[in-house]
Amino acid sequence: MDEPFGALDPITRARLQAELRRLQREVRKTVIFVTHDIDEAILMGDRIAILREGGVLAQYDTPDAILAHPADDFVSQFIGEDRALRRLALHTLGDVELAPGSASDGDVHVSSRTTVRNAVSLLLESDADHLVVENDDGTIRGLFRWHDATELL
Repeated sequence: MDEPFGALDPITRARLQAELRRLQREVRKTVIFVTHDIDEAILMGDRIAILREGGVLAQYDTPDAILAHPADDFVSQFIGEDRALRRLALHTLGDVELAPGSASDGDVHVSSRTTVRNAVSLLLESDADHLVVENDDGTIRGLFRWHDATELL
């Protein structure tokens, strides 16, 4: 698929990306997806190939591995300076080992399906030192704190 979502508005693009990910999980077939958008590659890919000019392979690995360990300056510049934040978007709070705890008045509650990147954003916005993470059934899974995000990096 060559730039299949390139000409779409952001809302339609996000919906079709989610649908393609759902279909790929269900059908379990390999899809080769071409994009120049690193965020889209990170979102859509199990593996990413970054090519230099002329089609020379610069790096091939998982999104997390490429973000954590760019092969060289070319790859580092291609993926951008905010690669640590991009790595946090690859994980949900369900992936994080959380501190046990309970909720107090004024606590911010989030779903365990929230990305770690969004959780960090909520911590910044709310000026809180932790978030209360809930399972889908509303039970408290634990507390997410600043150091939990740094542990992933």
